[in-house]
Amino acid sequence: MTLRIVPATAFSHEDIAGCFTQAFEGYLAGSMLLTEATLPRFLARQGADLALSRCVVSDGALAGLTFVGEYERRRRIGGMGVLPSARGTGASRLLLSRVIEDARAAGIAAMELEVFVQNAPAVALYRKTGFIDGPPLWGFTREPGGKLAGDADSPQTLTTSQAADWLITHGQPGLPYQTSGYALQHADPGLTFWRLGDALMGFTETSPQRLSVPLLVDANPAQADALRLVNTLLHRHPQHHVRVPQLMRDDCAAEAWRRAGFVALDIHQMQMRLPL
Repeated sequence: MTLRIVPATAFSHEDIAGCFTQAFEGYLAGSMLLTEATLPRFLARQGADLALSRCVVSDGALAGLTFVGEYERRRRIGGMGVLPSARGTGASRLLLSRVIEDARAAGIAAMELEVFVQNAPAVALYRKTGFIDGPPLWGFTREPGGKLAGDADSPQTLTTSQAADWLITHGQPGLPYQTSGYALQHADPGLTFWRLGDALMGFTETSPQRLSVPLLVDANPAQADALRLVNTLLHRHPQHHVRVPQLMRDDCAAEAWRRAGFVALDIHQMQMRLPL
């Protein structure tokens, strides 16, 4: 088997989307489906640039890829996977080594990523290549009903642009990319943003009586304003199931969810960083 690395721009959007979908079939966080039509939106949300991203070719056929983006002189891996037939061949290690080499050659200060802690092979690969464990990223859920921890407040509603600007100015350094102001510039148009004191929340109704809250950041580690936002959300949507994806750090959001009675999801992520 002969492996080589090529720029992702060498392949069509259809090929890249198909490879990603096959690579993430049966993924522990759930299978992921990309199509030629949805790929551009996915890349924008992940801050990924196909010119920086790389593919691995096995005996002339596309066998895996890694999406890479750059912001604030950092590069982030926004997804990496290889086809089942290429696992155990060194394809993942070769992909990772190449994007690290590319970043060093460009004078980048660091690389970063998020990984599910329960994905032991991926964690082992990243550690072996020098990535350092960072803060855990928790997800939460809550069923309708139950006692509320406080009263409702009157948060300020922000536009997507205002929320992104607030995060860039007030968010803690080193937040996961998906909760950064840069990611918010490409946020789903259905998100509603509330700000209250030192805290910012973004949420959307994904289906009837189901809310997703991908963003909660409190600039104050005490997270009092974040808790007030959570309580307001629960008061205004008492019949909704609320799900929070695994993006919540302990120092700016996770404690607020716990105090409001949310239950942690079974699996969680962590940030990892490689100084260059």
